[in-house]
Amino acid sequence: MIQNRNSYIPYKMIVKKTAGLSPMVKSLVLEFDNQKDAKGFLFEPGQFIFVSVLGFGESVLTITSAKHDLPRIEIAVRSVGNNTRALHRLHAGDCVWISDAHGNFFDLQKMAGKEVLVVAGGIGLAPLRSLIRTIGKDPLIVGKTKILVGAKTPQDFIFKADLKKWQEFAEVVLTVDKGDDDWSGHVGKVTDCLKKIQIEKGAVAILCGPPTMFEPTIRKLEKFELEDKNIYLMLERRMKCGMGKCQHCTCGDQYVCLDGPTFTWKEIKDNWEVFA
Repeated sequence: MIQNRNSYIPYKMIVKKTAGLSPMVKSLVLEFDNQKDAKGFLFEPGQFIFVSVLGFGESVLTITSAKHDLPRIEIAVRSVGNNTRALHRLHAGDCVWISDAHGNFFDLQKMAGKEVLVVAGGIGLAPLRSLIRTIGKDPLIVGKTKILVGAKTPQDFIFKADLKKWQEFAEVVLTVDKGDDDWSGHVGKVTDCLKKIQIEKGAVAILCGPPTMFEPTIRKLEKFELEDKNIYLMLERRMKCGMGKCQHCTCGDQYVCLDGPTFTWKEIKDNWEVFA
């Protein structure tokens, strides 16, 4: 993608809407303060941006909306640090600053006609939402779509309205580590849900969530004879500075923020840090 502006100059954004997604996660819908900027902003599903509140630092966050949602952009924020707590305190009308989009992205041309399996654990659904929304806009760009999502409790699911809507074009399976009196769905790890579905040999699988879910999920996917190059791991949660300086996201000789945040299993399978 070619940008015709200085990529170091942030965009001023106005908060249009906020919503609580779970006890710890909040969504913010942002709109460009200058509509001329909106025309120059480009991104693809899976890319991330720097989001800052003046005086509180910045956070590296994946865009959770899709390109067809522009000129509005949506992000999901978990309250864990100085800047993210400041983002949680924002209301409609407040302003934030964002960067251009960075990182690699999901190439839908490579997925054309193939079954797509999305496996998300907890807040790992947020970085995958842009891809799912893109497929939902035109489900025929890929083959069948299957979405497996796990959460600690029913209250910890994020994008609950989307999970219902996605059933219109995808097979959606939900599971929790611990249910409650109102939960009638599956109880167990998200990897256990692989027993409930059939997966085509040439399918593409995309994983995002806690590191502990990667290896058991991949081992089960290998039983379906998926190729290593068709299994993708999104490691967005490892990023911190987003520019290859803090060493927080290193995986062997690769940086998640500079070389990712998405890798094929073929690229990274020999790197133990993936599971750390």
